[in-house]
Amino acid sequence: MRPKLITLCLTSFELASKKANFSGWVRRKLLEEAEKNAIPDILYGMYCGSCAVNFKHPVEAIAKIYRCRHCDGKTLFEGRLE
Repeated sequence: MRPKLITLCLTSFELASKKANFSGWVRRKLLEEAEKNAIPDILYGMYCGSCAVNFKHPVEAIAKIYRCRHCDGKTLFEGRLE
């Protein structure tokens, strides 16, 4: 992880203070935005060795940190699918 400093107004500071994991929430929101703007023709592959299951996702950043839907284990990023 790399740190990024942000400035909040008093109201947004109060809202942020109520989040148990504000940094995690910001990361999820940024990835959600990236997913909405993804080009659907490009897919990235992931593989769960424990479950022997393949997954596809249109956002590379999400595919690299994807967790298996079945066992919640870390998946292996396989790269862009042709």
